[in-house]
Amino acid sequence: MKYSIVVLLFVGVAVLAVCPAARAAPVAVANAGFEMKTLADGDYDWQMDGQGWGYVDNGGNLGPWNPTTADYPAQAPEGVNVGWTESGDGIPGGFAQILSETLASGMTYTLTVKVGNAIGYAWPGYAVQLLAGGTKGDSGDDYADPITGGFLLAQDNDSQTVADGTFVTSTVVYTYDPAHSAHLGKPLQIRLLALGAGEVEFDDVRLNATPEPASLVILGLGTLAVIRRRRQK
Repeated sequence: MKYSIVVLLFVGVAVLAVCPAARAAPVAVANAGFEMKTLADGDYDWQMDGQGWGYVDNGGNLGPWNPTTADYPAQAPEGVNVGWTESGDGIPGGFAQILSETLASGMTYTLTVKVGNAIGYAWPGYAVQLLAGGTKGDSGDDYADPITGGFLLAQDNDSQTVADGTFVTSTVVYTYDPAHSAHLGKPLQIRLLALGAGEVEFDDVRLNATPEPASLVILGLGTLAVIRRRRQK
């Protein structure tokens, strides 16, 4: 009996130490690198119907762009395209996407996005946000569809300086808060915003979901208990 308890505790500690990284799972983001449209070097587009991204609060002033070395000496961080966006009329606006992944308890979500400041464009500041919920509309044309609503879970609100012609990595981390239980089961939403007059570029959008250590220990101990019962039979 004592031996079994020791084994359970040992395995629980092992699960706690090893599994969080091992069980981190990527969450699907459509057109995460803005590569769905083939563009010649220097070309850009506004049409994004069926390309994963909608718009929020800027009338759809956004799209894919294949920048040149005059815009970014190192060009796009991932692939050849980036996503460009402007703000709305004096308010933050830009890309939004409602995901198939839903908010779950006992999870930590880590969102990373490359944020760029093209040479020769006014810099308005940026925001990278993770939300729960939201509604996608239909623009009725070939441009991005509007996305409204959603509850803000966490954000990077212009925390980094982005030099001309460079990209930085923005990281947003959200660990489930029981105070947000009313939003459990709602789809996650990503927003990539320009905060004022000017333009911001985004690229290489990634979201990972990792179970919290306590949840993993409970899972591991529960599995061991099942194994133990089977052996006793």
